[in-house]
Amino acid sequence: MFMKRFVALLLLLVCASAWGASAPPVDGIYWDPSENGRGYAVETQDDLMFVAIYNYDTDGSPSFYVIQGEWNGTTHQIDGAHLLQVTSGPWIGSPFSPIGSIADKGPVTFQFTSFTTATFIYNGHTSHLERFLYGYSGNADSLMSGVWYATYGGLGIYFGDVVNVYGRCTLSDCGSIPEAFYGVRVDGGNERVLVGGRQSDGRVFFLLDASTSYYDLYVFELRVNDWVGWSAAFLKTDAFPTNGLTMFGRRLTGPSDAPASAPGAAADMDSIEAMKVATSARAATRPAVDGKAVRVDDIEAMLPALKQALSKLH
Repeated sequence: MFMKRFVALLLLLVCASAWGASAPPVDGIYWDPSENGRGYAVETQDDLMFVAIYNYDTDGSPSFYVIQGEWNGTTHQIDGAHLLQVTSGPWIGSPFSPIGSIADKGPVTFQFTSFTTATFIYNGHTSHLERFLYGYSGNADSLMSGVWYATYGGLGIYFGDVVNVYGRCTLSDCGSIPEAFYGVRVDGGNERVLVGGRQSDGRVFFLLDASTSYYDLYVFELRVNDWVGWSAAFLKTDAFPTNGLTMFGRRLTGPSDAPASAPGAAADMDSIEAMKVATSARAATRPAVDGKAVRVDDIEAMLPALKQALSKLH
């Protein structure tokens, strides 16, 4: 399952030089926080997008609508979308009955403004939708909580990490890092800690104390349960990196089911990190996510605070 999702993410990045290209949005439940009681279930399969809407009719009774059509990766909307109302159908707790007639209520605009936000326009009214989050807030220190698996590489050489993010970083050194969080690499023991946050452009990042001699930097777009971004390994004595590797990540578990950290061998980790640096140099991938440059200067300015926080987490 993970490999299928990883291949899908890889194809999306190859096909899309930016959000403006062909990548579809994040599936799931959407809502407008100012319109509580109405929900939008979004599902994308290949180039077909389906939206199921739970709403209310003019008399206040519950009503069910659907929208379906082809996902347009250039305009970021469902082509030829119409609002279709299901007038009857099977009810829970009673004998099954088939769906009755479907009423076409006319054209609508269902357009995504990012991977997790959209606008729904019908009959002159616009709803501003966002992906509904269960048990998390939209801040990185909450949404990053849990266990993640990341894969990154280039030129046919790939590496992987499993990290456990505990949540908000309360150290005073994290005070200058927006939405700061902390955690640990699962196979590195308590020495292999990480600290991160969110940049002003919305991207999430973290610095991992990867071995005795190296740091790993991750910068990515956080799509609820997925990362798409860039990673770089660099010596602790070297300047901030300008080359790195394409990176993909996936949430494995939430914070309630995290594995214990296992000890790691420092010498072996240094050797692996040196291989990452060599692969990055050959790949010569400039820091970019979805074709848009990463603000490494922004992260570099926070580097002293990140390093200081890492030193206190050991």
